Amino acid sequence: MKRLACILSALMLWSCSDKVAGGPGSETTNGIAYLGNGAVASYARVAVRSVDHTSTADSATNEIVNADFYADSLGNFSFEAPEGKYRLTIVYGGSAYTGLYSGDTTLGSVNLEPTAALGGLAEVPEECDYVWVGVRGMDVLVRSDSTGRFMLAQLPSNDSLQVYFLRGDDNTVYEDLSVKLSPNETEMIDLQPEKPDPYAGKVKFVAVADGKVVPYASLAIRKADARVDSLHVSNVIAEADAYADKDGLFVIDSLKSGDYRLTVMQSGAAYSKVLSAKQIAELDTVKLQETANYMSRVTLHAGEKYAWVGVYGLDVLTKTNEEGTFTLPTLPTNDSLDIYVVTTKDSLYVTKRIAPSKGSADFDYPYVVMQNFENVKDTGNWYFSTDSVGSKILSKSFDTDNERKSKVFHGKYNLVGTNNIYAWVLTGMFLRDEGWNLSTLDSISFYAKGSGQIRVSLENWTRESEVAGLSLKAASEWKDLNSQKWTRYVVKYDDLCYTAQDVSNCYIAWNTLKDDVRQLHFFVRNGTEFYLDDIVLYGALF
Repeated sequence: MKRLACILSALMLWSCSDKVAGGPGSETTNGIAYLGNGAVASYARVAVRSVDHTSTADSATNEIVNADFYADSLGNFSFEAPEGKYRLTIVYGGSAYTGLYSGDTTLGSVNLEPTAALGGLAEVPEECDYVWVGVRGMDVLVRSDSTGRFMLAQLPSNDSLQVYFLRGDDNTVYEDLSVKLSPNETEMIDLQPEKPDPYAGKVKFVAVADGKVVPYASLAIRKADARVDSLHVSNVIAEADAYADKDGLFVIDSLKSGDYRLTVMQSGAAYSKVLSAKQIAELDTVKLQETANYMSRVTLHAGEKYAWVGVYGLDVLTKTNEEGTFTLPTLPTNDSLDIYVVTTKDSLYVTKRIAPSKGSADFDYPYVVMQNFENVKDTGNWYFSTDSVGSKILSKSFDTDNERKSKVFHGKYNLVGTNNIYAWVLTGMFLRDEGWNLSTLDSISFYAKGSGQIRVSLENWTRESEVAGLSLKAASEWKDLNSQKWTRYVVKYDDLCYTAQDVSNCYIAWNTLKDDVRQLHFFVRNGTEFYLDDIVLYGALF
């Protein structure tokens, strides 16, 4: 009796559902289910539904169909075909078959093919938080997320399917879609109405590092030649004007024409480059890389205790110590940078282009090319004079030298007497009215050729000091010139031992002068002509 009751209950459930049952006039339909490789689909799931059958949210399932019955071990199945049209669906693992039939159809064998998938974006009605997506004549029904994204991961292929969309609030169908999928195909669709681009007319680009997007990176855009507005220490490379979203996307307004330094930063990595407004508008991706600490030294004005050092187009600003040494932390390394040095009164006195290497923290020993005679404008302050005992200047010129392959200084002269210690010529340049603090000077190098002897001298001379007998000088010993070939001379700071009275006292000569140097001179004697080129001060930058 118990078994009979269960059978009767099952029959009642069949008759009360949307599943189609045979009735008066129905005929038994037989079939055999095969797989694509010719094997039988043993115990395959079989379901028969009306062509317009839809599921409800409370019966949602990821299965294509819930089985009405199963094929036997040889793939045979039979059922009472209902009157009118119905959908027959057979599922076996990752293969399926589906088709529309009417009551008088003779079925025979069917071949199951690999399933397909359908996903994408459904239009979500305004009042709904989500929607349901299913296929008419089947049981599958899945829920979208709040954006309308859904995935029907397994559907029969090679037959036209009617996909329907249920509202999430009242289970009513609001849209239908016909699709036909190929075996193993995954089709993505977008049924949402086209929305206006919120970024139309904007500049968009993405920040990446090590092949991954950089979420919430900061962005700063400055004029390429911009300097800070006020003199105070700031270790921030650039104050952020905007931030990327979680996907590393920046969206900014278009810029007026001009050149800008665009800087992107995040957690010890940075990108910074000078670009035109047009180049920025065409950006797609910026790649951040490891930053560097840059350390170096500049030459201070005589009497000053420090200077300010910054980078054009960035907000970082640092203060030197009394020796002019400074550090610029976490600088971008993908492009050259132009540093500037200003006095305590915000007066610019030197710039330098640097190219830090990522991850480096090395000290960049400074130097300044005082004169290479290449630029006519820069030679205007290069003078050539003589002693007060009657020696004469014959000529002064800036010639192109075949051996040096550059322009050089060429001086000819005629001295009074032979081996007269008071007979000489002098050539050089004025440095600064109030002098430079060259206490960190390492050496002076230069190339020379000619007859006689040469010495280099740093001086602090004024007419007043000359009259008062207070002129300061630190000069090297005399060095022989070679008239046949160019020679490179290097004079260390502690080689500058001769005072204005031509007395050798290295400590007094250098230490009384080094804090306030105003002239760089070369004295020549006991010859008739000489050449000079490439005069460099190491350990100085001004």
